Amino acid sequence: MKPTKLTFVNGKPTLVTYDRVVRTENDKAYNYRRKINDNEYMKFYHSTEWKHKRQEILERDYHLCQRCGMEAELVDHIIPSKDDWSDRLNSENLQSLCRECHKVKTKREWMKHHKGMTRYMDINIVCGLPGSGKTTYVKQHMTEHDLIYDYDSLMCSLSGLNNHQSNHDIHDYIMLFFDQMLRKLKSEQTFNNVWIIRTLPDKKIDTLLNNYHHINHIVVMTDPIVCEQRLREQKRQIKFQAILNSFNGADFTGYRVVKNR
Repeated sequence: MKPTKLTFVNGKPTLVTYDRVVRTENDKAYNYRRKINDNEYMKFYHSTEWKHKRQEILERDYHLCQRCGMEAELVDHIIPSKDDWSDRLNSENLQSLCRECHKVKTKREWMKHHKGMTRYMDINIVCGLPGSGKTTYVKQHMTEHDLIYDYDSLMCSLSGLNNHQSNHDIHDYIMLFFDQMLRKLKSEQTFNNVWIIRTLPDKKIDTLLNNYHHINHIVVMTDPIVCEQRLREQKRQIKFQAILNSFNGADFTGYRVVKNR
């Protein structure tokens, strides 16, 4: 009796003899068209350069899927290489995944490209002194399908500390998340709005995203005396004068000023 293998026939899992070829003519035609149309793309994934990079990333990630923790079987581009070809060998844009997590991610990307192409997404950068009310401003203007980056909220969630306390080691992880978020937003049209809450402007955000999205720049202006009073009431111990000096020296050209009392 011949050994058998489990494969898909007409979309259903089926046991077939081990030597049976189950690839359909449609599969062959698809791969032929892909080879002709995406020749550079296919050559790259067969190159020695990619094979070495793939092994490097698997070893970096300890051969574990970065989404579910199971054994990784492949290396994935966080920003798809077809969306940003120049970033195809950037280690920061690569992650190890198992096949199931990769399948889920690929389906999400397909849905975004084919069903979310008309979605318009604003990037809103909201700056202001600590205690100025910038988080309150965002909550008053957010919609039901927005992405909000708030450093203080992330620190609280990841560290378990009281609000506005910090852990220096966790800071590095939050910055890593922030960098990856910005890179991913280059090819996203997923949300109605993205809100980035900061104290000071960051030109890096504009450099990365300005060619992909409309960016609104907002600065919440509140009397520093009021901010200090709020910080005392919240028992937040920060070097307010140093932050105020940096804030006063920052370049807010192009920012829409929102007065808050």
